[in-house]
Amino acid sequence: MNVTCRRAESERPLLHQNAAPLVHTKYRGEQERDLKAALKGTDPAIPLVFVSGNHDLGNTPTPKTVEQYCRQWGDDYFSFWVGGVLCLVLNSQLFFDASACPQLKEAQETWLEQQLQRASSASPSEPKPKHVLVFQHIPLYLKSPDEEDDYFNLTGKFGSS
Repeated sequence: MNVTCRRAESERPLLHQNAAPLVHTKYRGEQERDLKAALKGTDPAIPLVFVSGNHDLGNTPTPKTVEQYCRQWGDDYFSFWVGGVLCLVLNSQLFFDASACPQLKEAQETWLEQQLQRASSASPSEPKPKHVLVFQHIPLYLKSPDEEDDYFNLTGKFGSS
């Protein structure tokens, strides 16, 4: 992480994104301290974008693990704009298995619908985005949208109840 932070300083990116895992559950306390120490040297002008994953929340997230993540790293889903591009950060663990927190999945899906509706319409205060980027830990698919459902993709899971 220190090398990545130093490289970001020299290249001056618009943002620095980490798509998880930020920590491994077994070593959570030590790794959170180490990561925060490594990030202290980053330029505050370069936004840090964290994306939650299975090691941060568990394969089956719970209200407790999501709250713990949010307390340490910020919201588990959110949007932001960069240069006319709308960026959506999603908690893909909620699409993978929200059986222990269906209300959190429902809240994210409602929010996502609102964001996509917002992206498809323009207003005087908010122009239509040039592009919409989605950041999430688990990809929708690895090679093809019609591939088999797997631990490493959301094929067959995304959008299902």
